[in-house]
Amino acid sequence: MTAVTVDASGILQANMKAYTIRSNRPWTITQEKATDWLHVFADEGDDDGIFDIWIDKNPNFTSRTGNLIFKVDGQEQPVMFRVDQKADVPGVTIVNAAAGYTVPGRSSILKVPVTNNVNWEASLSASDWAAIDSVGKDTVYIKTQVNNTDDPRCVTLKVVGTGTYSSLSSQTIITQSTVGIIINEHFNWMQLGDQVPYYQYPEVNSASWSSVEKNYGWTTIGNSMYGGRGYLKIGKTNYGGDLVSPKFQNIGDNQTMDLVVSFKAIGYVSSGGTKDTGVLKIIVLGAGAISGMETSVLEVNKLSYPAATMYVTVYPNSSKLENGVDYNPWEQSNANFSFLIKGATNQTQIMFVGGTAWGPNFDSKDSKNPNKNRILFDDIKVMVPR
Repeated sequence: MTAVTVDASGILQANMKAYTIRSNRPWTITQEKATDWLHVFADEGDDDGIFDIWIDKNPNFTSRTGNLIFKVDGQEQPVMFRVDQKADVPGVTIVNAAAGYTVPGRSSILKVPVTNNVNWEASLSASDWAAIDSVGKDTVYIKTQVNNTDDPRCVTLKVVGTGTYSSLSSQTIITQSTVGIIINEHFNWMQLGDQVPYYQYPEVNSASWSSVEKNYGWTTIGNSMYGGRGYLKIGKTNYGGDLVSPKFQNIGDNQTMDLVVSFKAIGYVSSGGTKDTGVLKIIVLGAGAISGMETSVLEVNKLSYPAATMYVTVYPNSSKLENGVDYNPWEQSNANFSFLIKGATNQTQIMFVGGTAWGPNFDSKDSKNPNKNRILFDDIKVMVPR
């Protein structure tokens, strides 16, 4: 008997595993006992061939086995193909619990994602400004009141398994900014893609994000915005991607404010060390205007906007590790950017555009790589100047 062992996570159809059949006669594959978790393609052929398998995630805490039977010219063969899948492990974990979560100083509802496969419940440490609004299948919704104090404040969220699984728990710190902070985004909730070097494209397109991730309010007008592990990325080859912030809802109705925006940005480098151009355009959507910087007209989705230009000069290591093993591009001083907005309201948003133009097939004479302006973002903060 030929056998293969698979983790509880299974094998995605997109990554299905191929096996070779050697035969000079027609053959078929059937399951010894029909299952809905083990999938086979193709299940028949005439000569030598290949069949693929993919396997659903095992939601149970017990292992499971499926056997594939081969028939040649209708005759069952003595050797079966056995698939053993490991049992799932009980767990309940707050996503990115160690990093914690930050909420603005205004009254709001925070959505905290929870990965789990057991029944669980949530609780907050004693607080007169935060309370659990509701609990969904994989989310805790926490309602906060306005922080009118001069300092940030914290509360602890804890999730615990129930019944047999009461020993399983996870907790995180939720920090509320003062009311002077409009946006304070570290993208701790974004944990998509693989833990591999940036040049291996570990990110996931925003169209495939979960509803929890989309509810954080970071959007795109185009189709080239991606989520990685604690950062967002815009752009791809021959396409000027964009990133649009949530509205500045912490500003009161009928109120305008002058604000400072700070953020971190690094460029894209190929495995061989080729760097993207790193041109970054900044646009203010809605009320308000960028102050103290020259602007030029940029067309986005057939509408024209005044846009300021910045240049990204920090890049991750390529496969050559040219900056050393311990190099962290986000910690470089030149990865930090800032600008001022005059006259913002609670309808104002920021748009970041990678490249000298928005959308597909853009061109420029400013660089030897005009069509490559992939940019990664982290630590975006909007606040009242101090």
